[in-house]
Amino acid sequence: MPLSPVLLIAVGGCALGAFLLVWALMPGRAASLLEQRLGDTAVMDAPHVAVDPDEAMLQRPFVERILEPLLGAIGGLAIRRMPQQRVEQIRKRLIAAGSTQRPESVVALEVLGVPVGAAAGIAVVNLLSLEYPLTIAGPVGLAFLGYMLPSSTLKQKAKKRGKLILRSLPGILDLLTISMEAGLSFDAAIMRVAETESDLLGLEFQKVLNEFRLGRPRHEALLAMAERNGVEELSNFIQAVVQAEPLGVSVANVLRIQSEELRRVRRQRAEQAGHRAPVLMLLPMLGCIFPTIFIMLLGPAIITIIAGQH
Repeated sequence: MPLSPVLLIAVGGCALGAFLLVWALMPGRAASLLEQRLGDTAVMDAPHVAVDPDEAMLQRPFVERILEPLLGAIGGLAIRRMPQQRVEQIRKRLIAAGSTQRPESVVALEVLGVPVGAAAGIAVVNLLSLEYPLTIAGPVGLAFLGYMLPSSTLKQKAKKRGKLILRSLPGILDLLTISMEAGLSFDAAIMRVAETESDLLGLEFQKVLNEFRLGRPRHEALLAMAERNGVEELSNFIQAVVQAEPLGVSVANVLRIQSEELRRVRRQRAEQAGHRAPVLMLLPMLGCIFPTIFIMLLGPAIITIIAGQH
């Protein structure tokens, strides 16, 4: 049976949209703008190497040459008609997720997600030969899903990143406390953390240390780290440290108290998760184990009754 032109267009649109979404949402897909410019400068400054700008552009991957400018153009046109509050919200989500994308790319993916989702819905309706009202609900529902997918993916990335930071926070607080009790200053303790830790929170402290070296005040750099990560426990720790210094309170004592409080909160969360486990285990038992037990117990009796009737 030959495929209709509408179905072919829908399938092609789905394939293109899926490629764009997977490419844009995959982690570590591209270097930051600063890294790209530094790389270009390093290549141009190399000795006795003649660099043709057109040739250098052609040597870049297809994604950087075509897709990124395309998404930037589409997103730029859409952002001009969006409220500034919405753009700032997208920018904060990108920072919280640790993504190198720009708000224009996310907005472009949201815009492209609508026709791609609608095309996917049309393809499903034609392949499965669905009838009304599914012929309307399918494309509309998948179009809405395509619009919401970029934002929901960023939320999931930010949530996962926050969990990783929260998991490593007690150990880093202990390291800061031990370093300060050994006689180091707070800045030197942060330097020790930046040198020894290589996880997400360690990289955040490296950024703070670099801001120190560039002349940014310490409290501003710490508050900026709390704002861009959005982890409540990290924000409480930074607020306590920032408020302790003007009041003349020992930062080492504050760190020790914060570390103990954080471990107590973690213990309470573990206990709450343990109390929820029996309730969560009840659903698989009702759905899988109990029907099997009923079949084993009542099966022979049912077979005997059916055989007796014959």
